[in-house]
Amino acid sequence: MDPIGADDEILLGDLADPEVARAAVKDVSAVVHLAGLVSPSVSFEETLAPNYRAVLSLLEACRLANVRRFIFASSHHIVGLYPPGSLTAAAPPAPDGFYGLSKAFGEAACALYSRRFGLGVLIVRIGNADPTVVDGRRERLWVSARDLVQLFTLGIERSELNCEIVYGASNCPAPFFPNEEARQLGYLPIDHAAAFRAENFLSLSEMSAAQGAYYIGGSFATTPLPEPFLHS
Repeated sequence: MDPIGADDEILLGDLADPEVARAAVKDVSAVVHLAGLVSPSVSFEETLAPNYRAVLSLLEACRLANVRRFIFASSHHIVGLYPPGSLTAAAPPAPDGFYGLSKAFGEAACALYSRRFGLGVLIVRIGNADPTVVDGRRERLWVSARDLVQLFTLGIERSELNCEIVYGASNCPAPFFPNEEARQLGYLPIDHAAAFRAENFLSLSEMSAAQGAYYIGGSFATTPLPEPFLHS
C-alpha cells in the first residue's frame, strides 16, 4: 500500500487483534469501518474473525480511546431475501447468507456501543458500489463513490447522531430502499444510476431467477448456503 496524501499513515495488521485495533484508532476522532469478508458462498466459520471479532475489537478500541464517531459499512445483503418492492423502513433483517448474517451482528454491536457508551454511529447499508451499473436489480440500489462519501461525511459531522441506519443508494429508478432517515440527516444524492449503465446492461425483466431477479440480494440469495462450519 502507498499513501495517497502527504498526511496519510498506513498500518498493516489484523483488526481482530485488539492491539492492532487500538493502534489503528490512536489519536483519531472518527472511524469509517469498510473492511470485511464478502462472498455469497462464504461459511459462517470463515466470517468469524473478519466480520465478527474485528468489528467488536474495533468498537472496543474506540471506547477505550474515546473515539466519538463510528461509521459502519453494512450491506443490503442484510435484507437480501426480501423480494423487490417489499421492503419497508420497519422490516426486520432477512440476511441472504452468512455474509449478510455477519452484518446483522455488526449492526447490533454498533447499537450496543452507541447506547452504552455514547458512541455516535451511522450504519450505512450499502447497495451496489461498482463503477457502472450492469443490470436492472443493481440499478435500483446503486450508489456512486461521491454519494457514499457524502453519507460518510454526514456520519462524521452531524452533531445529533446517536445510532442511525441509512441506505447507501444514489438516485435510483423504482428504488428498493426506503431512505427517509438519510434525507433527514441531510443526504442529497447527486448521481443517477441510469446515467451509469454499462454497455452490456441487462434489464430487470431480462434477468433470470438464477441471476437473482426475484431478490434484493440477487445471486447471493440464490447461491446454495454453504455448510456453516466449513473452513476454506
